[in-house]
This record gives sequence, C-alpha cells and structure tokens, in this order.
Amino acid sequence: MTVESERAGGSAPRSRGIRTIAILAAVLLTAVFAIWLVGGGAPGATDRDHLSVALTDFEGGRFTLETYRGRPMVVNFWASWCPSCAAEMPAFEQVHQRFGGSVEFLGVNHSDTRSSAEELAHSTRVTYRLAEDPQGRLFNAFGGVGMPTTAFIAADGEIAEVVVGQLSEQQLASLIQEHLEVSS
Repeated sequence: MTVESERAGGSAPRSRGIRTIAILAAVLLTAVFAIWLVGGGAPGATDRDHLSVALTDFEGGRFTLETYRGRPMVVNFWASWCPSCAAEMPAFEQVHQRFGGSVEFLGVNHSDTRSSAEELAHSTRVTYRLAEDPQGRLFNAFGGVGMPTTAFIAADGEIAEVVVGQLSEQQLASLIQEHLEVSS
C-alpha cells in the first residue's frame, strides 16, 4: 500500500462524516425555518397582524379589520370556484340575520375573479359585507390552508378560532356562541 492510497482511504470516511454532518445541519436549519414560518415568523411578530391588512369591499370602500375592534366578528373566506363555499353561504346569511348586530360578518373573496364573485354573492343573496383579498394577504394572516376558511375574532381583536371546511347553520351558530360568547 502506498502513502497516497493510505491517505485516500483514510480521508474518505472523514469526508463522508463531514458530508453527513452538513446534510443533518441543513435538514435541521430547514426544520427550524419551517417551524418559524408556521409559528408566525420572527419573535415579536404578533397574531394581530390580521388587523392591519387593507381590504376593498365590493362597493369600493377601503378598510382594515381594526375598524371592527370592540365587536365580535366572523370572517369567512370563500371563492366562486369552491363548491363548499357556495353551499355554506346561505347558512352564513341565515346566521347573520339571526345574530343581528351582535356579531359582525365579513365575507372575503379569495383568489377569484370579481365578476364570478359578484355572481355567487348575488345568487346566494348574502347581505353582509363582502370584500376582496386578491393576493391572499388576509387569508395568509389567518394561516389559511384550504377553502372555505372561517375565522372567529373576539371583540378585542384576538383570533378565537379558525375553522377550515364547510360549516352548517347549526355549526356556525354553535361556534359563535362558544368562541365569541354571543347568543342569538
């Protein structure tokens, strides 16, 4: 065995070990970054970021959810291309009517065309305020992962609950009573 072959043989296990450590470090850093993103980002990031996202309602008015501070609120993310969204909208209107002014309702159209959104809103006869979220900023602030998504916001602006999936009239009313402590 020559000196060169000893060096080659002796350094191969060491370089494999260094490579393994580097791969494990990269995997660990990736996992930490993913947890950081899911957990809301940098330390000091607040779960009140949703209050400052600017929206435009279907009448052209600009506002943020901060406008609703002091009142409990239901925010429903929907789209015309989402069958479950269309199916639950009449139930949301019924609960909106039932709770009167004790709970604010906001329907936020996400990733949709304005004409399709308006057609669905008209056909389902919803009367609560509707707004657009074309870039998904508010949807993302709530950690939205699927459609429909419904957020329940306490009067102090804190997110009380976020539910992904279609809700019935009874489920929606129960969640309002449970998380917003409001009865019809």
